[in-house]
Amino acid sequence: MEFSRKYNGIAPLDKFMSVKNLFKLESASITEQPVKIPFDFSEKKSIPAGKEVGDSIVIRPITVRTWFKLRPLLLEIEPADLDKMIIKSDEPTSDFPVMMDKYGELLLDIVCLGIHNKPSEPPAWFRNVLIDNSTWEDIRILLNAIFFRIGYFPFCDSITMLQNVSPLGETEIIAAQKNLQSWQDTVKQDS
Repeated sequence: MEFSRKYNGIAPLDKFMSVKNLFKLESASITEQPVKIPFDFSEKKSIPAGKEVGDSIVIRPITVRTWFKLRPLLLEIEPADLDKMIIKSDEPTSDFPVMMDKYGELLLDIVCLGIHNKPSEPPAWFRNVLIDNSTWEDIRILLNAIFFRIGYFPFCDSITMLQNVSPLGETEIIAAQKNLQSWQDTVKQDS
């Protein structure tokens, strides 16, 4: 199924996530440049008077404060489900509507926090505007753009690589980390 929504003469979001553009997005992430995603805010009823939304969504490099807000939300998603949400090719996944059903509110929170990326909470009106103007695929693309901005993909790749070469499983690695932390805490108390 091809994603065919029109964006005011701008390429649809699925074209934004082509391999060539993914490389551009990665290089923008490394160089700390904002990512501008064309977006059609055609449903304007939920936009408050005096607010301008433009024709795109800009995702700036994620601040440490925003990362600490996003991290617990990301941990609520099962790793297998998170893997299904990640864009791996130019084709939309048929699994994402199921993920939206399972994690819809959580994914909207993640997307709103990632776009807002400020010390304050995202405004409620923006969440409503996003809900009124987005498809499931739009949310998936925005979510993946936020993943790129926090360096999630290199992190996932390194964890996957470690899991492939490590004789320890995920449970053993977590237990080893907890044991190390416990030992370090004990040493601090004794000194």
